[in-house]
Amino acid sequence: MPMLLEVFSEEDSYEDKEANDNHITTVPRSVYGFRIAVDRFVRDLKISFYYDHGLVSLPSRLFRCETLETLELNRVILLDVPSQFTFCSLVKLRLLSVIYSDDESFSSLISNCPVLEELAVETCPQDNVVTFTVDLPSLKSLSVGNTVRENPPNDHLFVIHSHSLKRLSIVDYFGELDLIGNLPKLVEANLQSMSYHANVLESFTFVKRFYVCLADKARYPHGTVLFQLVCLELCSCDDSWTSMLVSLLHHSPKLQALKLVQDHGMPAERKVRWIQPRHVPECLLLHLKRFEWRDYEGTKVKKEVAIYILNNAKRLVSATIYPFSVSLVRKRKMFEEVEIATRSLRAFKLVRKHQIFEEFEILQPEGQKHMGAYNEKLIVQES
Repeated sequence: MPMLLEVFSEEDSYEDKEANDNHITTVPRSVYGFRIAVDRFVRDLKISFYYDHGLVSLPSRLFRCETLETLELNRVILLDVPSQFTFCSLVKLRLLSVIYSDDESFSSLISNCPVLEELAVETCPQDNVVTFTVDLPSLKSLSVGNTVRENPPNDHLFVIHSHSLKRLSIVDYFGELDLIGNLPKLVEANLQSMSYHANVLESFTFVKRFYVCLADKARYPHGTVLFQLVCLELCSCDDSWTSMLVSLLHHSPKLQALKLVQDHGMPAERKVRWIQPRHVPECLLLHLKRFEWRDYEGTKVKKEVAIYILNNAKRLVSATIYPFSVSLVRKRKMFEEVEIATRSLRAFKLVRKHQIFEEFEILQPEGQKHMGAYNEKLIVQES
C-alpha cells in the first residue's frame, strides 16, 4: 500500500553539529527507513534538515522505486546521483537549498523523471551549480527561487526550454535567465528578475495572467505582443516602472484587469518620470474593465498615471485604489486631486462616501450608459 515517509533531521543535526567542522550532517539511521519505504512502495518522500545541510546517502534501490510520486529534498547534500536510473512515476519534485556535486548532478536528477509535471528549485550558497538547465517535455509547472546573495557572488544561470509549461514562477534577484522558445500553453506567470535581459518576455506571448517586476534597466522587447493577456499585475518598486507599464499596455490588446502594487523596498530618492503615450492603448479604449492600485501614495507621477487610466479606460466597470497614508486629510486630498483632474473627461460622477472605510464612488449620469451596458464604479479605499 502506498505510504508517506518524512525524514526529519532535527535531532541528528544537533547531535553532529559540534563534531563536524564543515557542519555537514549524516543520517545513517535514515537509510534503513529508505529501505523500508521502498519495500512498502512509498509514494511520497520528504527529507528535511532544519539547521545545517545534511549529507544523505540515498540507496540505489530508491532510484528504482516505481511507486514514488512526490519527492522533496530540503537542505540536503546530494552527491551520489547514479548515472542511470528512472523515477518512472514521479510527478512532483521539490529541490530546496540542495547542494549538488556539479551541474550534471542536477541535470541528471531531473532528466530521469519522464512524467514529471511539477518542479520547484530554490538555490543556496555553495550549491556547486552554475547553470540550471530544465528541459522536460512533460513539465507543466515550474517554480524557481534565487533570492540569497552569496559572498563572493556566484551568479546562477537558469536555462528553461520546457514548452508544455502552464504555470511559471521565477523569483531571481542575483542570476541570469534564458528562456528558449515560446511557451504556447502558458496560463499563469510570475516574473521577478533583477537581470537586465527583459528579452525573456518574448517567451511569454501566450500568457493569460502575468505578474511582472523587473530591474531598472529592463526594456520591453520590440515587437513582442502579449495577445492573450487578460490580467496584469505590475510592481512599481523600480524607477522604470512607468515605461514598462506603457509598453505592457500597448502590447496587451485584450487586457481586462490591471493591478498596480509595490511589493518591494525602494530608495528614498527616486527618479521616476511619467511620459504620456502619444496614442491611447487599445486595451484602455476597448477592453479594460477592472483597475486596482495598492499602496497608492498620491505622488506627482502616480497621480498622473491614475488620472490617465481613469480618463482613458472607456469600458471601466470597477476600480479600487488603496491610499498609502494614515492621515484622513491626506486621503481627502488624494481624492480631490483625482476628482478635479478627471472631471472634464470622464463620463461619470465621482462621489466621496463616508463609511468605516473612506470610499470614492463613480456614478454614471442618470439614464445614461457608457460604451455598453456597464455599471461603472470606482472605489478608493483605505487599506
